[in-house]
Amino acid sequence: MVFEVLGWVGAVVVLAGYALFSLGKLPNGPVYQLANLVGSVCISINVASHGALPSTIVNALWAVIAVVVLVRMVRARRRAARAAASTPVAPLAITAAPTSQPTTQPVPLIDSVPVITAAMAVVTLAVMEHAQHAQHAEQTHHVGDAGAHAGTVR
Repeated sequence: MVFEVLGWVGAVVVLAGYALFSLGKLPNGPVYQLANLVGSVCISINVASHGALPSTIVNALWAVIAVVVLVRMVRARRRAARAAASTPVAPLAITAAPTSQPTTQPVPLIDSVPVITAAMAVVTLAVMEHAQHAQHAEQTHHVGDAGAHAGTVR
């Protein structure tokens, strides 16, 4: 049951990250890459528990790519901080900002809350349905075993 939940959580995290990135709500930054990393690790664990080697390898590589990108982001941020620290600061001059170029504001994460909430609800329902199906299959299996043994004569 834990492996199934990990699989569903991983799927939601990866798909939510991809949807938010594709819709322009999330930049290709640490949050997006962490979503890829966490989601792909969860999915890898799930598919490995089912013996699905190709899916395990693909998701493991997905996680490796996310780690590589995260490491590069950290290194680039450190280089930029070092460069900014070593650059002499010019005296402050007050100038008017150019008005010909529009400024873009980051989209608040609050806009994506309904999407994430709906995805979590779908996953919760799917996990509950899967658990009920597994429980029903187990009960059917035990009833079938009892019936097979009841017909044997000693």
